[in-house]
Amino acid sequence: MVASVDAVNQRSAPQPNARLLKTVKLGAGSQHEKEIHRIAMAPLTRFRNTPGTQAPTDLAVTYYQQRASPKGLLINEATFVSSEAGGYPTAPGIHSEEQVAAWKKVTDAVHAKGGYIYLQAWALGRANAGQDEGVETVAPSPIGLKDHPVPREMTTQDIDNFVKAYGEAAENALKAGFDGIELHGANGYLVNQFLESVSNKRTDDYGGDWQGRSKFLFRVLDAIINVFGQERTGVRLSPWGRFQDMLEEDPYATYIPVVQELVKRYPKFGYVHFVEPRNWTGMPETKYPKEGIFESNDPLRAIIRGVDFSSYPTPSDYAKTNPSFEDPTSERPTVILSAAGHDAENVEEFVERTGDVAAIGRYFIANPDLPERIFKGYPVRKYDRSTFYSPGPVGYIDQPTYQEEHVGKWVENAAVQP
Repeated sequence: MVASVDAVNQRSAPQPNARLLKTVKLGAGSQHEKEIHRIAMAPLTRFRNTPGTQAPTDLAVTYYQQRASPKGLLINEATFVSSEAGGYPTAPGIHSEEQVAAWKKVTDAVHAKGGYIYLQAWALGRANAGQDEGVETVAPSPIGLKDHPVPREMTTQDIDNFVKAYGEAAENALKAGFDGIELHGANGYLVNQFLESVSNKRTDDYGGDWQGRSKFLFRVLDAIINVFGQERTGVRLSPWGRFQDMLEEDPYATYIPVVQELVKRYPKFGYVHFVEPRNWTGMPETKYPKEGIFESNDPLRAIIRGVDFSSYPTPSDYAKTNPSFEDPTSERPTVILSAAGHDAENVEEFVERTGDVAAIGRYFIANPDLPERIFKGYPVRKYDRSTFYSPGPVGYIDQPTYQEEHVGKWVENAAVQP
């Protein structure tokens, strides 16, 4: 069923000089430089891929093409880098020839509309719930999640194998025509599990302090960058994420040095994709950082933009000032993407302050032309959660654009049949 228009998200068009209407360069100064607008599609798991092969279907080709726009960046749904990385039978992979060929249809369709698409490289770790009996649940440490198998602690050989798998996935993504690649280092999945002490109790080179816990992250980034280069590589981080039993007592103690190291290692890095500190799962929050910590990604933005906040007593004190940031420069070209909580009502103000590209997910499901709706002030449709993970085309490719609604050519449920 076609979603209803969300009156809350009806608004006028942005001001003509709004930052939201100004593009930003991804990979600035490189041979792969791309000009993108400020509304990106966040990675969205939809569980509509082919069981058995885990290859995207022709529905996915339509889905991504519908949401492509000139200078628009799409990040595809999280995609398994190997069979060992998986565990969800209808989530996609990028480790077989059939999968690569299917993704090539998707990237071609996006490019035909003048858009760009990045692959999000994914491994579950302890988040593997055992749905696929052929995939063993492994993790940095044998700390299980509720209703999940207790994972086997990964050996150094396991770690080497996963690093290799990420590199091979990058090679396959390149063959499939993706414009770049984003490492999924957020939301309680494998890379995130290594990064945070709540899930990493190792005593070898991959555990202990932040240097040890980030070693896997940087080895994987090196493997990906070896294929795509710094300029076409991104990483997603969720410093304040509580999903899947994550959240450090002091996230700044981990993520500030990690982002500092990232900037130092990769001065031409494509983008960092932050999940904002908000409850995006819809579940009640039960975990909190230690008292006195103000939850904000602004200190991390400051590091990427080269802003010195050392005069403030703590990162929290700096964050409380609600600072504003400049756009990327030739000296500091890394773009910042921001996800979670953005909609047509608040995105203009957020982008004006931060200079970020806003990655929007749920509203993109119900509005394939979301950037146009926001840029022109058109009404935005409310999403329907009941169709997020249901099989088939309903709630997937049956949502009209504003133009289709406006000219009266869209007949509800006529475009596709369940």
